[in-house]
Amino acid sequence: MKTLKKKNNKYQKFFFKYAGNKKYLNLKDLKKLMLKEFKLAYNNNVMIACVNVWGVKKRIDIDQFIKMFKMKEGFFRDIKL
Repeated sequence: MKTLKKKNNKYQKFFFKYAGNKKYLNLKDLKKLMLKEFKLAYNNNVMIACVNVWGVKKRIDIDQFIKMFKMKEGFFRDIKL
């Protein structure tokens, strides 16, 4: 895992709140994060597609999670923290 800049702490905070001691988010963790923090609920097929596109081996690590917010084609591109 790369060292994170101070401005990424808000993303890091959300990530580790739901990842716990793991270094990745799985589908269940991502669903819980989206529902509780952003009040978003998507179809199961959309969620599986998101994890398959953004994750590696059905897991999303911290670097990919931050890219989901910052990239113009990111899954959370319209959400501002």
